[in-house]
Amino acid sequence: MNKNSYVTAALFVVFVLLTVFYMGMEDPKDLTTGAGSTQTLPNVQMEVSETDAQTGSELASETTTEENVTTVATESNSIQVLRVELEKQQSQKVSELKEVIASKDYDATAKSEAKDDLDKLNRDREHQSALETMIKSKGYNDVLVRVNEETVQVIVQVADESAFPGVEEVNELYMMAKTEFTNNPDVTIQFQPIN
Repeated sequence: MNKNSYVTAALFVVFVLLTVFYMGMEDPKDLTTGAGSTQTLPNVQMEVSETDAQTGSELASETTTEENVTTVATESNSIQVLRVELEKQQSQKVSELKEVIASKDYDATAKSEAKDDLDKLNRDREHQSALETMIKSKGYNDVLVRVNEETVQVIVQVADESAFPGVEEVNELYMMAKTEFTNNPDVTIQFQPIN
């Protein structure tokens, strides 16, 4: 694509985000401002949730799309707990793949696929780390990036509800994720206040 196409696409994304934002402002039934409320924009899926400061558990989470409203209550979704779980899953996957590669029980095709999967997992880890660093450099308290096949989930921890970013900042985070992961993933951005 040429430069004009990128500019046109970026302007279109901004236009769609602003349109959805302002249309949502007109209907007070669609906006929830209570504890654990979430607003989801198309393709960006901005999620806001309130976390209990003592236990680190998420009080409630609500996702709003153009078609439906879903409320989910969870025990513990703090970034630290999620990071530990993610690292555990990744290390388990790495050990399984290394086991396949080292085993004599698998043929060359299975070993080659395991090697490719291991390389992809390592590349995804590098991209996750780079994106987390870039977002933290924007002044956010903590960030966790999770990659699942064609989906990138970005969880950003902010000081409090007054520190939630505007549409421009959300769009910037969205574009950072799209740029870092070149396979054109679906990007979900979720914001959690510390207190």
